[in-house]
Amino acid sequence: MTPQARALARQRSVVGNRNRMLSSGYDSVNPGTKRKSVSSILKHEDRQLKNNDRHKIIGSTRNLCRNFALVAWAIRKHLDYVSAFDFQMRTDDDDLNNQIESLMKVWQRPANCDVCGRHSFSKMLRMFESRRTVDGDVFALKLQTGSLQAIEGDRIRQPDQNTSDGTWYNGIRVNLAGATAEYALWDRDNVSDRFQFSRNVPARNMIQHGYFDRFDQVRGVSPLAAAINSFQDVYEGIDYALAKMKVEQLFALVFKRDAEVGMGTTSGTESEGYEVNFGNGPVQLDLNPGDDAQFLKTDNPGSNTREFINMVLSIAMKALDLPYNFFDESHTNFFGSRSAWLLYDRSCQHKRADVLELLRKVTVWKLQQWIVSGDLRLPQGMTVGDLQFEWVHRGMPWWDPAKEINGAVAAIKAGLDNPYRICKETGRGEYEENVDAIAKAMAYAREKGVPLEFVMQPEPVVEPVVEPNNSRGRQ
Repeated sequence: MTPQARALARQRSVVGNRNRMLSSGYDSVNPGTKRKSVSSILKHEDRQLKNNDRHKIIGSTRNLCRNFALVAWAIRKHLDYVSAFDFQMRTDDDDLNNQIESLMKVWQRPANCDVCGRHSFSKMLRMFESRRTVDGDVFALKLQTGSLQAIEGDRIRQPDQNTSDGTWYNGIRVNLAGATAEYALWDRDNVSDRFQFSRNVPARNMIQHGYFDRFDQVRGVSPLAAAINSFQDVYEGIDYALAKMKVEQLFALVFKRDAEVGMGTTSGTESEGYEVNFGNGPVQLDLNPGDDAQFLKTDNPGSNTREFINMVLSIAMKALDLPYNFFDESHTNFFGSRSAWLLYDRSCQHKRADVLELLRKVTVWKLQQWIVSGDLRLPQGMTVGDLQFEWVHRGMPWWDPAKEINGAVAAIKAGLDNPYRICKETGRGEYEENVDAIAKAMAYAREKGVPLEFVMQPEPVVEPVVEPNNSRGRQ
């Protein structure tokens, strides 16, 4: 080896030893050649998903909702547990409570809460959560008329002015502290389906409702983004399986020929073939020697394929935290279903908290408008901040009423629970309203001479069955 070659070898050895010393002990940092290399460039989340890419994800999720029934069902099931709330005032003044609740009830009608006059507020709330889930975020524009205008996420886009200052993120401008300052609102052209810039809306006039995972994130990202490919693969796989099944139905009978002459002929090399029509009823095949007929039949899709598709669907449904037994009710027993529901209900709490924040902002805005317009007069010395209210989530009804009611009563007696919380969690209405309704029912029954009893009946005791001992003669 020449001196130059030896020097080069020593240099390579030194560099190799240094790289090994500096390498990380985490396998995820050193993926090797078996895994896709992860970029070391850490970006702002809104730079990871810029305008065009963001529009592609929104288009993909909307397309799945339109065409794949499973995705549409998963979103509806998510909405059932997250977007159903009822308004209740909580001040000590019953007359004031009734007045505000009446104002809110009237405002929630379509002609009052929706600028388009199409949807009630409960329907709008469900659609707000639906758009947040599909598009990543949605916006509620507060109008001076007292109505709300829903702004879908794709209508908030980069303004047509110079945005080189870097304070605009996908249609939202932030200040130096990172707080939202204004929104760039665009309108849809009904003729060309293109967007036309409308105006910049101050942040105080808009309420954003979205999914966020990072502190610096400005635009929400749909939780379905991580499951788009899986749902799309299953959707296409189902189409391919159905196409294969149709082919098998069209080509149900296959003829095989061992003879040199054609099937159905006595001479020559051309085959006239067999004419078979199963539509006319049972068919008796009279085949020539050397001919054979078999039905084309395959296991389509096979059991392994079905299991794999179910596994992929189970993984994709986790994007919304949905348990698999929601999709397949026969997947588990009663206790398994109950456990899965409890875990899912816990995962819905932070999602409901986002909806409650949207409701709080809308309620405070309406209270202020009613006070300014004179529709609401507060007692002397009371301000909007003193008005205690609550949006109560419509809970889950009892699965096994007899057992669960007994358990609830026992928990109340032991001081572990209270009637107010139980009424909320089971969707049984307000406790005071229930008591008032019971008192009214009892008074009416006494007036009519009908006895009413509200005594819980003990559960029947089932004696265990003891089989006779037939062990005589056994060793």
